[in-house]
Amino acid sequence: MIKKYDFALVSGGFDPVHVGHLRMFRDATRLSDKVILLLNNDEWLIKKKGKPFMNEIQRKEILDEFTSITEVIIQESSEKSSSRAIEEFVKSNPNKRICYCNGGDRSNIENIREAAICKKLGVNLEFGVGGEEKIESSSQLTKNYLGNVEKRPWGNYHVIAKNIGYQIKEIKVSKNSKLSLQKHNNRSEFWQIVKGESRITIEDDEYFLKEKEHIYIPKETVHRIENIGNEELIFIEIQLGEDLQESDIVRIEDDYGRV
Repeated sequence: MIKKYDFALVSGGFDPVHVGHLRMFRDATRLSDKVILLLNNDEWLIKKKGKPFMNEIQRKEILDEFTSITEVIIQESSEKSSSRAIEEFVKSNPNKRICYCNGGDRSNIENIREAAICKKLGVNLEFGVGGEEKIESSSQLTKNYLGNVEKRPWGNYHVIAKNIGYQIKEIKVSKNSKLSLQKHNNRSEFWQIVKGESRITIEDDEYFLKEKEHIYIPKETVHRIENIGNEELIFIEIQLGEDLQESDIVRIEDDYGRV
């Protein structure tokens, strides 16, 4: 089926990504087979909220994994709008049908800073992409620190953000410690290493990941992470699925007698 546009542009900080973003990416694919994400850089986030939750490289690595996104471009400009990035993209892709996607919180054209450059370049504005209402706010999620630190024999974790269908945790694993060998029946997970060195077991394979590296774990896949470095291991875990309760941990082996 021929789509309405050659390219659909989406912009934002995505710090962190949440279910509203997922719906926006999905809806953008209905407009074009090529969804281009214009990612706000760290300097932009510092101006907006003081500091980024995840740096631009980490955010890009996570977003690169979404099959709905064709390309992630880190914006060079730290201006309040994405106008310069839109202009550069259009100049690099002349004579193409291009739209700029706006979510539920951007329904008034007078409040869209990119409207002028889009009109000048012939880029159509699409509204309500991902839904007519704003589902969540990355900035609010990071402000609303959910819950206390949960201690475990191997270290601790705390929930950074959660909503229907997803949950994000910061997990810290002590030196010479490892989580249980486990699987989940109702969720998949994405791990982004923030600090330290890890050995990750997925079924019969082993992976050695360090800072800025990541891995995806499908549901019902046996897995484990171990701190093999000389310092605390810190990683971000993004859970996606219907059941995100701790009860969905099926332990196979455990150093702490919890099988």
